[in-house]
Amino acid sequence: MSAASFDPVTRRTVSAEIRQRLADAIQNGQFAPGMPLPAERVLCEEFGVARTSVREAIQGLVIAGYIERRGNRTVVAEQLPEINFAGDDRKALVSQLFEVRQVIEPVIAEFSAKRATAEERTRILALAALRPTTLDEFRDIDRQFHSLIARSCGNPLLHEVHAKALASLFGSGEFESLLYAEANRAEVVEIIGSSCESHRAIADAIAHGHTRKAHAAVVAHLDDVERRMVERLL
Repeated sequence: MSAASFDPVTRRTVSAEIRQRLADAIQNGQFAPGMPLPAERVLCEEFGVARTSVREAIQGLVIAGYIERRGNRTVVAEQLPEINFAGDDRKALVSQLFEVRQVIEPVIAEFSAKRATAEERTRILALAALRPTTLDEFRDIDRQFHSLIARSCGNPLLHEVHAKALASLFGSGEFESLLYAEANRAEVVEIIGSSCESHRAIADAIAHGHTRKAHAAVVAHLDDVERRMVERLL
């Protein structure tokens, strides 16, 4: 039995309508990443259409990156098509990114303060103590720092969700253009400086097992960076 059921299609653009309904189901979480789609026969029955229309719709979703072939199975892609930060919507999408981080990362920091090993706490402190001299160096340290905290939270699933969320969003070329734009150079230098200070506060709280301080330090850090990026970068 499939995870989601669909009403019969009545519109003329049958394959396009099926493709849109399946895409909506994926985006709404009815089909989770890695989950197989129902068999073509089942989809034909639920949509009330011929198999050719279903196959065309599925092929369109494969091309768009929503689903992928694994042997004789069709499954939801682990990483959905890249979010586009182009145009006037860049700032809105930056805010959405930080909303995602605010939901996940303060709790991860709390768990890390409780569960991190002595070695992990030492490494977190060491990363926070580094002084990057270029944007590229800072971004590398920043990724390592937040990734290590997520790995040390003691929840592999939460770590995986965090990693995928950041990879899909920070990988955007348009997002990078905000950081590397010549007009934003001075502000980016300030973001690097304030972020390094925040990293030291977060690391200190985690190293000493202070869960509330770790939570608060991450919230303050994300609020600061979001404000600077949305209000001051061009």
